[in-house]
Amino acid sequence: MAYELLDLETGNAQGVYGSLLEALQAVREAVDRLGPSTVKDLVLYESLPNDEIRPIAQEEELLPLIGSQPTSQAEPKTRR
Repeated sequence: MAYELLDLETGNAQGVYGSLLEALQAVREAVDRLGPSTVKDLVLYESLPNDEIRPIAQEEELLPLIGSQPTSQAEPKTRR
């Protein structure tokens, strides 16, 4: 099986990985470098042996998988 990161807006593959861990590491590195908004329009698929694909997560659904918060919650809350 392979795991693919796909840009939904352009339809371009962002990477193909041999394991889920490798794919999530690529997402983590992109978020660390560019911020949580980098997952916008990004989807993670698993390629199955029968040429089918199974979506795993897309956009902000990817953030909890890498141990990050969605962008709407990423800002620290101030106490009043």
